[in-house]
Amino acid sequence: MNKPLYNSLKIQIQSLFKYEFQNFITKLFMFRYGAENYIPPRDIKDKGADGIIVDKETIIACYGPEKIDKKRYLEKIEDDFSSYSEFWKDKYNNWMFVTNNDIPEWAISKIQSLKKDTTQIGLKNILQFIEELSSFQKREIGNYLNVEKELFAQDYLKEIIEDLIKDTSFTDKNIEYKKQIYFSDKVSLNYNQEDIDNVFQEYDIYFENGVFNEIKSLLFGYEDEDTNKLKVRIINDFNNKSGDFKSRLQQLTEKYLDKYSSENDDEFSFYIRAVLIYLFEQCLIGRKTKGEKL
Repeated sequence: MNKPLYNSLKIQIQSLFKYEFQNFITKLFMFRYGAENYIPPRDIKDKGADGIIVDKETIIACYGPEKIDKKRYLEKIEDDFSSYSEFWKDKYNNWMFVTNNDIPEWAISKIQSLKKDTTQIGLKNILQFIEELSSFQKREIGNYLNVEKELFAQDYLKEIIEDLIKDTSFTDKNIEYKKQIYFSDKVSLNYNQEDIDNVFQEYDIYFENGVFNEIKSLLFGYEDEDTNKLKVRIINDFNNKSGDFKSRLQQLTEKYLDKYSSENDDEFSFYIRAVLIYLFEQCLIGRKTKGEKL
């Protein structure tokens, strides 16, 4: 997860208090543990439980304080554990304490004194849980927390590229993206006349928004020993599609969109197309100009 996205998620989670925080944890844990395996608090009728992870036999206690008050913090821990012991302990062996802050040392000690094997989940753990979600789930969490979509851009690109090329990159020392001199001729070779204006418009959008720069920077971060993996994967996927270039490119877009996201996901489709257009420009797919062949 890139730093701006991480920091934005962190700030938003820290600003969730009481039931807002509890509702967020319900959404996150439904993703993490599965809708059929996580019982939200509204289905439990409370009794001190803020959720149940069924297969882990675990009762959840959520605490979203607006500020860290040691006396209140310790009272909350004791009250929640007391409810767990009275109503749930006989059936559920495990207890989990979840909070919107980095758990203070004195709170950690208190929890361990009550039940040594208690799972303690603080802010850093929650952010790691988000990192481990699928792309679609991660962005759903981002939408829930009102995180700007643009902050997910680098993560989208990184995931697509890593899956396509694994440990591969170009070895350019200069990662400043520049338009390729053969691109206009290459478009003319691969597209029908009526599509050419639209292709250039799409290309300019990626260029002007710095998306190609992001792609090249990410590619630069990989070892060059597996460059052939990139070529083989893209070429094979492209050649396994039928029709003219435009049709094949659309089929590849839909193939990767189906894998990484949900149907009609404009955000993810945008970045998938950017990666494919970039690779098209870099001569991996499509008919080549005479200049490229030299």
